[in-house]
Amino acid sequence: MSRTVIVIRAHASNYPDPVMFRRGDTVILGSRDPEFPGWIRVADRSGRSGWAPEALLDNVDGPHGTAIEDYDATELNVSPGDLLTVHRELAGWFWVCNESGACGWVPVSTTEDTNL
Repeated sequence: MSRTVIVIRAHASNYPDPVMFRRGDTVILGSRDPEFPGWIRVADRSGRSGWAPEALLDNVDGPHGTAIEDYDATELNVSPGDLLTVHRELAGWFWVCNESGACGWVPVSTTEDTNL
């Protein structure tokens, strides 16, 4: 069941060309994110690099991992007061859609629950 949150702190993506992979794809693994445990740097088959949730990868202790789900690292640019529908939560981030239908990841810490 989805829920609605309100943005309390702006978030802007630093990744205009997000990493993406499909279930079964092999990705190159890099460092783990010290700020957001549970995220690991990856490079996809197109050469794009970015952060991905470790929970969506098998074999994360070697140089390569295997995707167990499709993934899109698109982050959503948000401003205080924006209402977002949460569809998924992973390792401190929400996959959300805004009222215009745009979807992407935002840090949980930039939002708070609302009673709408």
